[in-house]
Amino acid sequence: MYRYALNCLFLVMLPLAVLGQRNFRTGTLPQINVNIKLAPGWKLNTKLEARQIFFEREPETALSRRLRYERTDLSTVITRKISADNTLGAGYLARWDGKEFTHRLIQQFSNVQNLEVISLAHRVVTDETFRPSESPEFRARYRLGLELPLSGRQIDPREFYSKVNNEYLGIWSEGNADLEIRGLLALGYNATDNNKIELGVEYRVNEFDNPSKAQQFWLTIGWFVSI
Repeated sequence: MYRYALNCLFLVMLPLAVLGQRNFRTGTLPQINVNIKLAPGWKLNTKLEARQIFFEREPETALSRRLRYERTDLSTVITRKISADNTLGAGYLARWDGKEFTHRLIQQFSNVQNLEVISLAHRVVTDETFRPSESPEFRARYRLGLELPLSGRQIDPREFYSKVNNEYLGIWSEGNADLEIRGLLALGYNATDNNKIELGVEYRVNEFDNPSKAQQFWLTIGWFVSI
């Protein structure tokens, strides 16, 4: 129970700390994530995600409290299990920001190990982003994820669990490089083995060469379905 209370306290307190920063944006990241089994060892993952901004501030400007829609992403990734713990995947993402479409190609490798109490996941992703009138952007990503049951030794139906992700992104475009670091803490509810909901907070920071680093705070709401 104490771990459940700590997760809830973190979700409440973190927004207060973020509002004190000089260069940030904060909003919501709702998503629907559907996994479909195609054949033995093959899956199709489809994710629909939208971003809305509630507060934002740039250096030397006042805090903006104007609610605005930022973008919607629709991605599809086909994965193939190549061993008991390892999976390869490739896919495509389309992004709409209200004015134009952005296109992204995705390649990924995943390793998931179900240990005695926790589930440990590694994911390596490369992607290439193409926008109208802009140079292509190339990224390399590594994410470490942990899932831990809040009661018992495994995540059973009708039980809560916690999730922690830490991700590092290297970004290159037109000879310029950047690093983005992400951290996620989420509370999940496993309604059934094929249906779960997660509520969490995600923190992102980049532009480390800037005295006022660009920081982002997102309230994440996810519905995960397996078919």
